[in-house]
Amino acid sequence: MIKLVLSDMDDTLLPFGRDHVSARTVAAIHACQECGIDFGPASGRDYAELASFFQGDVACYSTGVLVNGQKVYYQGELVFQKHLDAGALCRAASLVAQRADHLLVVYREDGFGDWVGMDRGAMGPMYDRAFIHGGTRHVTLPDYPVTKAGIMCPKDHATTVDLIAELQELCPECDFVNTVPGWLDVVPRGWSKVKGIEVLAEKLKLATDEVCVFGDAENDLAMLAYTENSCAVGNATDAAKAAARWHVGASADDGVAVALEHIAPSDPIGVWARR
Repeated sequence: MIKLVLSDMDDTLLPFGRDHVSARTVAAIHACQECGIDFGPASGRDYAELASFFQGDVACYSTGVLVNGQKVYYQGELVFQKHLDAGALCRAASLVAQRADHLLVVYREDGFGDWVGMDRGAMGPMYDRAFIHGGTRHVTLPDYPVTKAGIMCPKDHATTVDLIAELQELCPECDFVNTVPGWLDVVPRGWSKVKGIEVLAEKLKLATDEVCVFGDAENDLAMLAYTENSCAVGNATDAAKAAARWHVGASADDGVAVALEHIAPSDPIGVWARR
């Protein structure tokens, strides 16, 4: 029986270009919770970013595996946190600062980012989408502990691949994960959302088959392989679809919400497509 559902946010629960999840999604989350099933985001995003996406409905995100597993919350309490290596971030920032169309952003605990690299005018809509508004551009990184960091870069694939290779060589303490075109999440080397899921599953004393996950992209691959109840949305990458046991509808079609509506009464027949 499924007792915990975790879903990626961007392009999984939250369709690209929308500023909040659908009313149907929120209703489906509450239906699961009313049946005693815990729900939370499994996202690269941090806690402070989530309020607007759920329009302030704290019940939808008070539990979650956030910052790619570097933060774990249960019912509003932070139960686990893993900081990034400060030296590696400084070296990455030095590389990024040499390129006019790149930036590295580190996030404060209020969810907003301070950055090194391109100026405000060059960012376009990513200034808001990446929650950099409210932060400040710096010559060198500010000196505070950092859990969440990201790199904005040009969207063409070849540039991204070359940048990742350079960063990996310069900063062996970290991995640089291409989550969406033009963006890299910075995570500790060998880290994934699974680390956070394991923390939460241990706290709730759950077996892997009692956890259901939804995802769409590279930073979801490990968690899609973690549990037999893994689901890729219809717009997922080929790799994510191959890693998942089940396939559901696209993010834009409320694919996760439809599945949640059937998880609540534990009757998924007809909604899920086996891989």
